[in-house]
Amino acid sequence: MNDKINFEMFCSKDLSMNREYQRQETKGNNKMYLNHLLYAADEGLWNTFRVGVTFTERIDADYLAKALSQAVKQFPYFSVRLLRSEDTLRLVHNDAPFVISENAGTVALGTEESAFHLFAFAYEGCTLYMDAPHFFTDGQGSFWFLKVIIYRYLSMLHPEARFDDDADAEELLKTIPFDMSGENDTPYPADVLPESPLSSLKRPEQIFMLKGQPQGYENMDEWTSFRFHIPQNDMLSYISSVDGSPSSFFAALMYKSICEEYPDNNLPLVCGIQHSFRHALKQPLSHNCHVSIVPMVYPDSIKALDIEKINTITRGAVILRASDDNDILTINEHIRREQNLKDMSYEDKHRYIHDAVRSAIGTNTFEISYAGRVPWSKLDRYITDFSPYIDMTLSGGISMEIFSFSDTFCVNIMQRSSDKKYVKRFSNMLSQSGVSYNELPPEHFRICPFRLPAE
Repeated sequence: MNDKINFEMFCSKDLSMNREYQRQETKGNNKMYLNHLLYAADEGLWNTFRVGVTFTERIDADYLAKALSQAVKQFPYFSVRLLRSEDTLRLVHNDAPFVISENAGTVALGTEESAFHLFAFAYEGCTLYMDAPHFFTDGQGSFWFLKVIIYRYLSMLHPEARFDDDADAEELLKTIPFDMSGENDTPYPADVLPESPLSSLKRPEQIFMLKGQPQGYENMDEWTSFRFHIPQNDMLSYISSVDGSPSSFFAALMYKSICEEYPDNNLPLVCGIQHSFRHALKQPLSHNCHVSIVPMVYPDSIKALDIEKINTITRGAVILRASDDNDILTINEHIRREQNLKDMSYEDKHRYIHDAVRSAIGTNTFEISYAGRVPWSKLDRYITDFSPYIDMTLSGGISMEIFSFSDTFCVNIMQRSSDKKYVKRFSNMLSQSGVSYNELPPEHFRICPFRLPAE
């Protein structure tokens, strides 16, 4: 393509005509690599996530179906199903249309309910939902797929609109890994990488865990989302004045909220900060799940400090713990597991990875994730809210997802109960810090089950 490519031009073309795509397709292997984390899934461990995008208008189901059928051509590695062959799971192409449910409905991913897809979609009112297993992909890995779906949908709904941010479009073109041979997008290298960690990532043996948070999927009706909209300029102005970042500031707020609720607790608290290790892996555009949980340990000795000081401590610790050098420890752990799996039976693979996931996730007091600034190519003029929802059985009891679009921070605080005591303290501290916000009504949320194929 010799002409300058903008987002609108790129999304309106059939990518099979793209010369680079044709070149890669002629390699003939087309092997799609499986992330070994998928072996961990079972009836009691879905690890799925849902992304809710609320538009300024009600969802048109016909346009949504057309947008999906067009967008998936650009993301063939998401149009797949899982097959079990003796002791191995593998990915194969799935040409069936994606399932779209009314009334925000959920279906079991990987089963006949979802046409055996690992993605499903739903809508209710003005909100579109995208569902996927976190073992397969993550928010960063699936974002461009969602963005192209939204683009195609809005282009049909508003044919007069223009989304023509050239710089962003060129980045989109680089983002889509056309190579399906696996040569450039395997989940992990074959051999471990040299290690030189900067700090310890170990959690204390005993930490404070939240009380009154019911466990298990049978209590999903109690899972509650508390959402806040915060003006971006106000927020950034404040945190820059205290040398902070959105993730460190919100983590400090929630830590102080929990400390105030339990003033006599002497155990340390741990904030698990979700972090992508793609940069250290040298796969910045991978669609695989490459998320680790970096532990931020808060000792009892600092709970009397003010928000600003706790924010500074948090930011410094996160910079060290989320360094490339420490990320290599996570990468090598995945590589060693990959090597250990080769000669195991299917049952042993499941047990081994299931235990590894359970021992690493859900062992924090609370969790937090901040996606950072993302390029919307002017699509966000039609969006009023962006809220990720996650599997609360893998949470310490509170999980916070922070996403920015246009001039707003969307903060989604999820709990396994509808108790507002933490959220009330959190909002009070926002006010005390001089940060304005709009609190949305609480909502109960559900996520999709996930099933692995039988023999």
